[in-house]
Amino acid sequence: MHPHGMPPELFASQQLRRYARGEFICTPGRRSDSVFLLQDGRARVFLAGEGKELTLAFLEPGEIFSTHSRAWVEAVTDCRVQVADTASFRARLLAEPQLTPVVIRVLARLLAGSIDIIENLAFRDVPARLANFLLGLARAADPALPPGLRVPLALRTEDIARLLGTTRQTVSSLIAQLVRDGVLAREGRRTLVVRDPAELQRRAGGLSAG
Repeated sequence: MHPHGMPPELFASQQLRRYARGEFICTPGRRSDSVFLLQDGRARVFLAGEGKELTLAFLEPGEIFSTHSRAWVEAVTDCRVQVADTASFRARLLAEPQLTPVVIRVLARLLAGSIDIIENLAFRDVPARLANFLLGLARAADPALPPGLRVPLALRTEDIARLLGTTRQTVSSLIAQLVRDGVLAREGRRTLVVRDPAELQRRAGGLSAG
C-alpha cells in the first residue's frame, strides 16, 4: 500500500484495469457509478470547457476517485486501477468502519491540494505560483526548510505548468531564473536544491496585481 493511501484489500476481488498514457480513466457524463483506486502510475484530474482546462489534482498510487463527477481523469503515465461499484464500496465501509478514517484522510488530502491550486491561480502571478509550488514541495521534504535542502521533482515540467496555469517554457524559464538568482540549484534533472529558503518564501508571497 502507498504510505498515505488506501488499503488495496478494500478493493479485493474487484476489476483491475490498465490505461496507457493519454487515455481517459473517466470522463464527465459517463453512465458509470464506481470508485477506483490508483494502483500504479499517475493520473491528472481536471475540468475542461470552452477550450480551457483547470487541473485540480494529480492522483498518486494509493489514492481514490469516483467516476460520477464533472471532472476528467487522464492517465499521464501508464496506470493500473482497481474499480469497485459505489454500492459495493459503501457496503464494505459499513461492514468495516475502521477503514472510514483512511478514506477521509485520502479525500481530505485531495481536497486540500485542489484548494491550494485554486488559491494559487486566483491570488498569485505566475512567478509567485511557481515559488509557492516549490515551497510546498520543500516543506513536504523538511518543514524546517534548511539551506541546501534537496527537493525531488516527481512531476514533469509539463505537469507543473498545468497546475500553475502556464506553459512548460515559462516554468523552465522561471526555474532557470531562480537558479541564476541563487535561490535554487539543480542537481540532475529531477532534483532541486533550495539554497536560499527565506528568499523562496518571500517570492512565494507575491500577489497578482490583477
